[in-house]
Amino acid sequence: MKIVFIFVFILFVDSLNRVIKVEEINNDATHLHTPHSETTVAARRFYAQRNMYLTGFTLFLSLILNRTFFMILDLLKSEEKMEIVKKQAQQQSKEYERVLTSETTLKKELKELQAIVESHESAKQDLENLKKQASQQQQEYLRLADENTAMEMKLKSIKSEAKKDI
Repeated sequence: MKIVFIFVFILFVDSLNRVIKVEEINNDATHLHTPHSETTVAARRFYAQRNMYLTGFTLFLSLILNRTFFMILDLLKSEEKMEIVKKQAQQQSKEYERVLTSETTLKKELKELQAIVESHESAKQDLENLKKQASQQQQEYLRLADENTAMEMKLKSIKSEAKKDI
């Protein structure tokens, strides 16, 4: 691209030199003013100016083409980066959704475990109450058994005294 630009620039400089030479010939008063010579000078001037305009316009278009090429190249790079960023955003979105579902699942499990712990605590409390009740019943049973034994002893002693009295 640069080589073509340099080549067109050289052609532009050459056509500019030819326009200057033709204008110098036209301004030179030593030539004859015949219709044929004026036509030849006008044709040369037309040819030189045409070449200058064509090479100048080509030079201008090559600059625009070069700039457009680099703008398109930058655009393609930006689109590639955008695609990469989109993919990363999609992956992050999926990861966020996965974490969110995992969080809700873990919250549900936590609630279930808390319910189990509460039921375990209430069962533990019920067991403690049952143990206390069983212990109290056992103590009451032992007290009543001791009283029964004492009463039976009293009854035997009263019966043996009554038999002695009879």
